Amino acid sequence: MKLNKNTATFYVIAPANFASGGPFLMHQLASKLLNMGFKSKMVYIGQQASTDPVHDFYKRFKIPYTNTITDASENIVIFPEIYTGMIYHYKKIHKVIWWLSVDFFLAAIRPKPFSLRRFLGIKPTVCHYDFKKEPLLSHWVQSHYARHFLESKNVTDIYNLSDYLDAIFIDKLKRKSFTNQNKSNRIVYNPKKGYNETLELIRKAPLLDWVPIANMTPSQVRQLLLSAKIYIDFGNHPGKDRIPREAAMCGCIIVTNKKGSANFAEDIPIPDKFKIDYIPGKERNIIDLLEHCFTAYENEVQHFDTYRKKIEQEEAVFNDDLAKIITTFFD
Repeated sequence: MKLNKNTATFYVIAPANFASGGPFLMHQLASKLLNMGFKSKMVYIGQQASTDPVHDFYKRFKIPYTNTITDASENIVIFPEIYTGMIYHYKKIHKVIWWLSVDFFLAAIRPKPFSLRRFLGIKPTVCHYDFKKEPLLSHWVQSHYARHFLESKNVTDIYNLSDYLDAIFIDKLKRKSFTNQNKSNRIVYNPKKGYNETLELIRKAPLLDWVPIANMTPSQVRQLLLSAKIYIDFGNHPGKDRIPREAAMCGCIIVTNKKGSANFAEDIPIPDKFKIDYIPGKERNIIDLLEHCFTAYENEVQHFDTYRKKIEQEEAVFNDDLAKIITTFFD
């Protein structure tokens, strides 16, 4: 049964007052739906009556929010993968799981001390999902890694819906040239991802200029990445990560491992020589590559031109994919 655009409401789920890559994408989606003329509301999980559930970083989207989801067949609710168990609370509404992170889902259903589930205050039933086909349920995937994961679980109702970078990483950078004159022999890394591996590299090459991304606004992150020649990421790559794309747009050479989405050329389309498995005791191989990138920067950075062009086109691809998905719901 097709829905009526004039009466349908999209409910988009996100953790309350929490800023990270996943919640940003949920707000980005809700904002896009509003701009398309649909009724779209955020629903915040873990909200306390005395606390504003909207993180300051998302107030610019100006998305209305509600504490109540109307479980009616004319509406649609969109859950990120960490809240999969909530689909069982609703019987009539059309349900969507947007798979932004495979690894966060696995961490949430298999909690360890200080796990994501515990950090966000998620109850076990909120994460539960048995991969049996549910009525009125479809799956959207942000990465090829997520699609591969779902297909391994015999899920078939899958739609591509990735994301796109903030305009400050696109509009101001897509025609910028990168040379040795406007770059330093600097390596930027995210201390929240693959930190143990990165720390060992720092110990083996302490004279190199290593700079973490920590407690920075998007503009500050951009300025840091614009100053550096290399961005490394030896984390898990739970989805199609944002910072490697931001770094590529800022003219950084990207060096990753082959974990998660980094193992898929569709998600991180960079030459194989820049995807290195971290092997304890073999750090010198990585350091040699980094030092080579410093001296041959202008030649090596050209290998990322195709990646940057793909990133520039992501919003247009998002718009097209979302429009195709919308036609499955509406006349």
